Amino acid sequence: MTRRLAAIAFVVALLPPLCARAATYTLNIDTPMVLGLVATAPSGDTVFRINPASGGVTVQSGAGRRVSTSSARALVTVSCKPDNGGDNACANDNVRVRIGALGTHTGRARPLTLPMVAMGTATLAVPPSGINPLAFELAPLGANTGKTFFVGADFPVAGDDSGLPTGAGTSTFYVYIVDQMGRQLAGDADTGQVTAFRALSIGKLADLNFGRIQVPLSGSSTITLDAASGARTATGGAFLYPTPAPSRAAFTVSGEGGQQVSLSIPASVTLTGPGSLEVTLTTSAPPAPGLTGAMGGGGTLSFNLGGSFTVTSTTPTGAYSGVVTVSLDYN
Repeated sequence: MTRRLAAIAFVVALLPPLCARAATYTLNIDTPMVLGLVATAPSGDTVFRINPASGGVTVQSGAGRRVSTSSARALVTVSCKPDNGGDNACANDNVRVRIGALGTHTGRARPLTLPMVAMGTATLAVPPSGINPLAFELAPLGANTGKTFFVGADFPVAGDDSGLPTGAGTSTFYVYIVDQMGRQLAGDADTGQVTAFRALSIGKLADLNFGRIQVPLSGSSTITLDAASGARTATGGAFLYPTPAPSRAAFTVSGEGGQQVSLSIPASVTLTGPGSLEVTLTTSAPPAPGLTGAMGGGGTLSFNLGGSFTVTSTTPTGAYSGVVTVSLDYN
């Protein structure tokens, strides 16, 4: 009888005790990314870039504008607590971090793209790479000490032609700590936040026209065109011809319903012709102008400009003209 023998090899891998390097990580997004108030574009998305280093915001593309000026970056705090009396992990191990968009969004907020990071009290050990997620490593945190870093991103906001509702909008993102296998050890999720208003537009309905005026034979006369009523008056010996008929400048504004706006109207304008005339401007707009309607719908505002100027018997006769630039924004 022939006897057959089989050899079995035993392989054993010895690893250091887990308790010697075990630690519990915590991560909290202390403040979200807050874009604040933006006036959206009439059409198409506007991409706002939130700088993680400064918190400032710049427009990368699109015709929308940010009205808010405060810092928009998110603040993240991470910490490490040793388990079972061991402190090796907190003192020696880099911390692997992942940042990405979750894709959930509301209102006119679009999904966040291109997350970016800047260090606060934390120290960067391995530079960021990737897009979604963004991957990087922090230097060891030390035991029971909170370290911070900041998060920014590109924040697209939809325009008026999107059909999406105005008002509050959010776009979610996450920040995770992971192990070597990519398994989540700690993490938090929060939102990029925006209040989106319809684009503001202003249209001119009529020019400011003082009509035809005969200068006085002597002395001076002040010509006034009332912004509220449109009535034209003169002091002194100037004569006001009825034709062509004088007219106030008339403007109409459209935008987000129920919102207050700030008007920027110059105090005066210089008309040029054979000579120059300094016109002091007045407006029928209230001190705190607001659009009709309510948020979620469109609103309008109408106002007029008038003014006054002085002529003398020696004022050169002829046609005078000038340009008045009126601008506005949401408060």
